[in-house]
Amino acid sequence: MDENIQPDSGQNLQNAEPAEQLSHSDAMTGVFTAPGETFETIVSTPKKTYWVIPVIISIIVGIIVSFLFMRDEQLISGMMDKQKAALEKRMEEQVKEGKMTNEQAKVAIENAEKFMDPKGVFFQVIGYGGAVVTPFLMLFILSLVYLIILKILKADFDFTNILNVVGLSMLVTVAGAVVGLVLSIVLGEVSSLSLGLVFKDTVVGDKLHELFMKLDAFSIWYYILVAIGLSKVAKIPQAKSYIIVFGVWIVWIIITSGLSFLVG
Repeated sequence: MDENIQPDSGQNLQNAEPAEQLSHSDAMTGVFTAPGETFETIVSTPKKTYWVIPVIISIIVGIIVSFLFMRDEQLISGMMDKQKAALEKRMEEQVKEGKMTNEQAKVAIENAEKFMDPKGVFFQVIGYGGAVVTPFLMLFILSLVYLIILKILKADFDFTNILNVVGLSMLVTVAGAVVGLVLSIVLGEVSSLSLGLVFKDTVVGDKLHELFMKLDAFSIWYYILVAIGLSKVAKIPQAKSYIIVFGVWIVWIIITSGLSFLVG
């Protein structure tokens, strides 16, 4: 009896051995080449903070993109002209509704223009500060939202792996930022790889154009990767994961631009 048991025990010990630990470079490459297998391997190996390097890369690229963007006179002047035109339109409406006088509107516009100066401290702080803060906000807010939803669904997961999924997937948004900058410089206006390239604001209006700009190819790719990752690390059906991830994204779009489009 003992002789029969021992080979089985040895085989069980072999099967119990943990999968080989992924290196950071393999994990970052795997997100593009084989996301499902990459996230599966991350789950089956000891904890590792794969999200750190992608966030650092996002910050560095974000700062470079902001620097190049703010050095392009055509891009900056075009963006500022649109913002000033929108501000003046709002002030005119306020005056027509009797909420302020012409003099008050003029002062409000002058004060706003001080903050809209591309060479001013405020504009520089917003540009570079946003490049530093946004990746962290995106990582932790999204991860916390998914954490809450998965807890409600009583899914089995480790929060570190949710951070890994969201963080590693951010490498796609880094590529999107670079492509967006190139398109913007070539076209001479703020652009992204989206329907906004076809449907210009002069045709569909500012609000709808803003919505189209948010629905860019790299954002869709990003959320597909996150959905694949969550299904692996939380052990839930992929269909349910897609509903969670894209549902959260749709709610975010409605909050940031949908409501302003409806009331605008």
